[in-house]
Amino acid sequence: MSQTFLLEPDIIAATENVMPDLNTDLVLAKNYLKQQSAATGDSVYDHLVDIVQKLLSQKPPDVVDNFEQYSWEVKQDKFKPNFDLLNDLYMSPPQMSLTRSMDQMFRLVASKAEKLGDIGEEEQELDLEEDNFKPRITDLLENNHYFKEGGYGLPDNECYAIYISLIMLGIKEPVATIRFFGKIFGTKANYYVAETDLTIEELDRRIREFELKDMPGEGEGEGESHHSEEEAEMAAEGEAREPVSKEPVRPKMPPEPTITWTPPAPIPVERPGQGVNRKVYYVCNNPGEDWICLPDLTPDHIRVARHTVRCMTGDLDAEVVTFPPFEGTERHYLHAQICRIAAATSVSPQGFYTFGSGEEEEDLDMEEGAGDMAFNLNPFYHGHSLKDLLDSNLTYWVHHGRYILKQGRTIWWNPNAEMEEGLEEEDEVEGPPSVPPEIGPPLFTTLAEDARIEGLKPWSTRISSILVPERAVVTIRSNIWPGAVAYATGKRSECMYVGWGLKFQPPNFSPLQLPKPQDEYPIGPEVMEMADPTFADEEAYRIAHLPPPPPPELPGEGEDFGEEGEVENE
Repeated sequence: MSQTFLLEPDIIAATENVMPDLNTDLVLAKNYLKQQSAATGDSVYDHLVDIVQKLLSQKPPDVVDNFEQYSWEVKQDKFKPNFDLLNDLYMSPPQMSLTRSMDQMFRLVASKAEKLGDIGEEEQELDLEEDNFKPRITDLLENNHYFKEGGYGLPDNECYAIYISLIMLGIKEPVATIRFFGKIFGTKANYYVAETDLTIEELDRRIREFELKDMPGEGEGEGESHHSEEEAEMAAEGEAREPVSKEPVRPKMPPEPTITWTPPAPIPVERPGQGVNRKVYYVCNNPGEDWICLPDLTPDHIRVARHTVRCMTGDLDAEVVTFPPFEGTERHYLHAQICRIAAATSVSPQGFYTFGSGEEEEDLDMEEGAGDMAFNLNPFYHGHSLKDLLDSNLTYWVHHGRYILKQGRTIWWNPNAEMEEGLEEEDEVEGPPSVPPEIGPPLFTTLAEDARIEGLKPWSTRISSILVPERAVVTIRSNIWPGAVAYATGKRSECMYVGWGLKFQPPNFSPLQLPKPQDEYPIGPEVMEMADPTFADEEAYRIAHLPPPPPPELPGEGEDFGEEGEVENE
């Protein structure tokens, strides 16, 4: 092997008494190729490396036939000035940022797990009670297994990353419970949605901020009245000092129409922890990124979202251009769609949940919290048979999502409540007409009462296997909100949504029409358009309005006048 290389005399002398060795020969050969040229400073080794790099990056055809040409191009590039700075610019692939964020997430969760593993069980319980940093997280991995048994679910690698991301959410945010709501597709990026309940301290803080926001500032009314009086006095003085203009008075225009329409009273927003704002939703575009909390909803957001068909873009700050106009960005529209989906597709087997207080719903209808009652898991639930869960009537499946009224609230608000309270019993004046309260279906209403859309069944059931019924999973899929599914097996049940966030639309759907433009002035001769007069019309009008000629003088009138004057003078 050592005889295959042409070594310099000093190297040959140094290796005469050395036994043949493959590694040594390779090192000597590599050192020989790295010898630099006295003219350019390059070496054969560097030149070969540049050629290999060029071939692997460009991957041209027929490399052996054109090897000399590529070698010449590599040498020629070294003599050209590098004016193109983009040649050596390194652009990291888009997966690099996602990989870094996921690496940080794994390190954070691992450090928190090591911290819990170092302390004892008693100290861990005390630490959890004091800091409350470990919320209750729904087991997404096990639920996804049952969803995949029924033909739905997420890939295992994506599901695992989401579950670790939910743990990171519990570490960073003040939440008490975490549940994976689902995945909403977008035109540019997707949304992963987590449904949470806030801790008691965080919920109280948000309620205080909500109440302070609705309270008017002290002294605002007095300051406004004071400024209004001063402005009125200054305006009166200005009118008194204003000199009378000598310009001709302009013709009087017709009076402007008065607005007789009065806008309806704004519907109040439900406070945090109540109604559509009962649950707090966090979203992110990829597992490992920071979770972003969606803002609270107003009734107008729900009302406009019901008349809107729009796909998500993946940008929370994107503008929502619709009619009726939507006040807010995509983060508000996303929250509205999530609440609509949760209200319509949160289903479970009958008896899986029970009211937390143990009271019946009829006893709570007249209370302030009616329509927003709390419910918990039923510890005495033993499951249903496959025949009952697959029944086409769906009497063994119920809704546990709160129904959203037409007002955009889950609790009905009386618009005439303040006016009715202000009226005294002795007054004979009739009060405002009473508004019938809007009542929606109560909690735990069976799916058999769901309405159809153009003959389409609202739900479809499916069984995972008929060969092993004791391990079979029953899944139910919504046809009104495509992508919403739920499963039930034994004592377990869960629901999830994976879709575009759009409701099923019949073929004859048409958006709302724009309102007709209103008249600015009442129609009359003063504001009606007419054709311009011609020259003949103007000439006839001028002749018709000429002043009459003076009357001619009669003969003798001047002489009589002189004689009479003389007589009078006499």
